[in-house]
Amino acid sequence: MRIIEIQPTTKFGGGWIAFEAPGVEPAFPGPSAKSDAISYARGRFGGSSGEIHVLDDKGETIVKVIKMDGGGQYGQART
Repeated sequence: MRIIEIQPTTKFGGGWIAFEAPGVEPAFPGPSAKSDAISYARGRFGGSSGEIHVLDDKGETIVKVIKMDGGGQYGQART
């Protein structure tokens, strides 16, 4: 199963990253960094399924899991 983790980073002056694999972890700075990283991750699924794991502000614990069903061009989140 494909998983993308949304986690805080100290690189680039802080912000959040969407971690897929080593070297595939775009950083998002600014006040909307976390939501920008989640939006990016949703788009990366395309028509495939998997999960987005959102970590807490310390990057230690998963606080939210967004399941992607693989439906449609960009996938749909399941709750």
